[in-house]
Amino acid sequence: MIAETERLPCVKAPKRSGEEIRQALNERKLLRTNAKITSDETSIYLPLIRALTDAEIREIGAADLTTRDFTILEHRKSIEDIVGFKPSYEVVGDIAVLTEAIDNRKEQLVAHALMNRHKNIKVVAKRISAVEGVFRTRKLEIIAGENRTETMHKENGCRYKLDLEKVYFNPRLAGERNRVAAQVARSSVKEEEVLDMFAGVGSFSIQVAIRAPQSHVTAIDINPDAIRYLHENIRLNRVSNIDAVEGDIREICGRFRNTADRIIMNLPKSAYLFLQEALSMLKPQGGILHFYDLEFAYPEEGEEKHDALERAITQAKEKLMVNLQGLGEEFRSVEILEARKVKAYAPYAYIIGIDARVKK
Repeated sequence: MIAETERLPCVKAPKRSGEEIRQALNERKLLRTNAKITSDETSIYLPLIRALTDAEIREIGAADLTTRDFTILEHRKSIEDIVGFKPSYEVVGDIAVLTEAIDNRKEQLVAHALMNRHKNIKVVAKRISAVEGVFRTRKLEIIAGENRTETMHKENGCRYKLDLEKVYFNPRLAGERNRVAAQVARSSVKEEEVLDMFAGVGSFSIQVAIRAPQSHVTAIDINPDAIRYLHENIRLNRVSNIDAVEGDIREICGRFRNTADRIIMNLPKSAYLFLQEALSMLKPQGGILHFYDLEFAYPEEGEEKHDALERAITQAKEKLMVNLQGLGEEFRSVEILEARKVKAYAPYAYIIGIDARVKK
């Protein structure tokens, strides 16, 4: 039987960033999922349901658009087809985690459907607590598969060993991590000193270190398990330009005073509470802050969801500016370079990312 082919619009992406762009397209329902993704020696070709708008190109970072013949795949039953509804889940390594509660009677059905549909999934678990405490951990319950919560996750050419009950890790930030690493790689500062204030297992730090080998990264976290995995991930990824530091940033920031060209503040619920420490660690002339914030914005009467998102972005920018201004004369000026939605957190709740240049 001759396979059916169809000429489709597509994104041509370098292999190192192909997974990030694939996820971004899939999240926005722009990826043609019944067409087989193809590649050559350097690039991956991602089929689209339609041509992208200019705004989508900028948002996704898909610079190279073309057309190509793709093999059309036979229809395979989706998880929704199998179980009769669309369960919410995320995959970290070979572990699928249900992110929303479902009827207990259907948990096993969903778990086995996931494992049968995706042969790489060896464990299915569900969340049984929120993220708790300064270590940012949550409890899981195994539903099916192997009895473990440790896994190896691959992302943007990096490997991360981690335990989902002992450390915080969000697989949906792959695109953001790649974006920050790319900024460091093309920075005009030849040997950037990057400080990751809430580094976890190194999800930002390792990608920065690999993409910008001329840089040096200081990766700090208060969770000893996160630091233990960070040391292991440094070895796994064979990077030597990272220092892993265990400690409370409020207590140890003095060790890094006036040292950083760039600071990553990936703690959306409370990063604004640590701006004084961040400013103290920027070099005397200042530097770049990657500031993350959680904002809620419910649509008002007659308002579109997009308008609510713009309001959330405005709220995040105001929070950053107000809290910086409250620090008095510790800086001269702030320029917001970019502010955008990183991901949806919940209905009408968004993680907002802001890149800001601070002059001290």
